[in-house]
Amino acid sequence: MDGAGLSDREQRALSAIEAGLRGDRALDRMLRSGRRRRRAAWAGMWATVTAALFVAASVTVSEAVLWGCAAAWVLTVVTALPPAVEWARHRRGRTGPHAPA
Repeated sequence: MDGAGLSDREQRALSAIEAGLRGDRALDRMLRSGRRRRRAAWAGMWATVTAALFVAASVTVSEAVLWGCAAAWVLTVVTALPPAVEWARHRRGRTGPHAPA
C-alpha cells in the first residue's frame, strides 16, 4: 500500500466486517477464554515458583530466599486474583466487566 489509506468502498467493507465480528458472541467467548487460560497458566507457574522457594527457604533458612518467596507469592496472588474474581462472578450468574458487585 502506498500510504494513501483505504478507499470509501474498502472502508465500508472493513466497517461491515468489524460490525459482524463485534456481534459474534461465540468469537468473543473464545477470545476471552483464551485470555483466561493464559492468566491461569501464569498463576500456576507463579504458584509453582512460590512453592519451590518456600521449600528452599524452609530448608536453607536464607533471608534472601524467604524474600524471594514473598515476592513470588505477591505475583501469584496478583496474577490469580482477576481470573478467580471472574470465575466467582460467572458462578453467581454475573458476567462481563461491568456486572454489579
